[in-house]
Amino acid sequence: MIWSPPVLWTVAGLALIALEALIPGLVIMFFGIGALLTALACLLLDLSWAAQLVLFACASVLSLLTLRGTLTKVFQGRQRQDQEQVESIDSLVGADAVVTEAIEAGGTGRVKLRGSFYTATSGEALEAGQRVRVAADSSGDHSLLAVEKK
Repeated sequence: MIWSPPVLWTVAGLALIALEALIPGLVIMFFGIGALLTALACLLLDLSWAAQLVLFACASVLSLLTLRGTLTKVFQGRQRQDQEQVESIDSLVGADAVVTEAIEAGGTGRVKLRGSFYTATSGEALEAGQRVRVAADSSGDHSLLAVEKK
């Protein structure tokens, strides 16, 4: 097999992009992009090794500076602010839930609410499968919800 510059740069670029999956940090991938752009340039132009190295460095840094911010937002997703999380938890009061583990009067059991399970307490006995409404956050840290019949 002939290891021409375009082939070498393509192999290096793909290897660097694959390495990003093993060592996440969203940096190595841009050197892979630089290598692939250099491979493309080598296919179109007759470049010396020095010119290829300069092109690789410039393409890598340019892709890093222009794309990293956008791709970081895409791969890391949206992060909630603390206040948004508190408001989300507070919105549980008044929400409907389903008892999944029977609750004896004054005792605790489990309820399913919006796809999550919570420990709950009630002043009256509640059977599994019964629909209830969240009355309050009994513990103050959202680990125990007070529920009542709907």
